[in-house]
Amino acid sequence: MNETALLALKILLVFFVVYSLIKFFFFFFVKYETRRKLLDNAYTGKMGATKIQDLFFLIIILIIIGLLFISGGMEYISFVSGLLAGMILIQLYFHSFSKQLPAEKSPEPPVSAIKMMSYAIEANPGLAWKELVIMTVLFIWALYMLLTQGFGL
Repeated sequence: MNETALLALKILLVFFVVYSLIKFFFFFFVKYETRRKLLDNAYTGKMGATKIQDLFFLIIILIIIGLLFISGGMEYISFVSGLLAGMILIQLYFHSFSKQLPAEKSPEPPVSAIKMMSYAIEANPGLAWKELVIMTVLFIWALYMLLTQGFGL
């Protein structure tokens, strides 16, 4: 087992689990008006707002998977199960936002599918409460396991 790769993997995982938990709490503790202003600024005159961030996350995911293989920690059943569970959970999350937005909560043109989805999520994050609860519980468990089992804290 490659200990350096395993340590790097654990550090990246802790970072992204904490990041994911912060994003969850952002929805429920930051007022809609503030979130909407941030969203408007990100999308002003554009149909997408996260091209650079998306590329960064794609590279990080490839690094995480590479570190998982290199570290010897890849257990195919756990990996495939997690992959499928995560993909389906995200699909269900997005399906929660099928209600039409009122005009005052809709984005300004130009409008793309992802822009409309972003505004729908910001307007009503509670629509996906079941998926958010499941994700939050799993992230809290993951952080606990990483800190206790992974780093021995």
